[in-house]
Amino acid sequence: MQSQKYVPNFLPNHLNRYAALSATALVFGVLLYGCGDNRISQCNKFVTVANKTKTLAMPKDVSGFVPLAENIDQIRTEVQAIALQDSNLKELQGQLLGMYGNVSQSLKSQSKATEAKDKNAIEKAKQDLASAARQESDIVDRINALCSK
Repeated sequence: MQSQKYVPNFLPNHLNRYAALSATALVFGVLLYGCGDNRISQCNKFVTVANKTKTLAMPKDVSGFVPLAENIDQIRTEVQAIALQDSNLKELQGQLLGMYGNVSQSLKSQSKATEAKDKNAIEKAKQDLASAARQESDIVDRINALCSK
């Protein structure tokens, strides 16, 4: 009589073991992906906050430049608070923050220069504002291109 080998029945065979491990890995992958922000949701958050600048109206006179600059600073703070994992979006976030800072500073400088009646400072502030506006167009195009992928 041959002795039989005892194999515990709670251990699956190799095929079942790999199938179980694969299924477990798939479930964890789906759960982790579902819990994290993907690029689309990050883009949506980013664009939603950045689009708040569209609601801002250009003031009719120089006295409205400082309140406009403060509104831009508020939006800048909101953009900065967005947690982005995508490195390309982070880079664009930094560029947008810099541009918002430049616009805000230019508006405040233009207001001060107008109060002081300093024509050179007024002209410099206008040039700085125009430069920032050109940056905005490029940044917005890059955000739209990245988020449309």
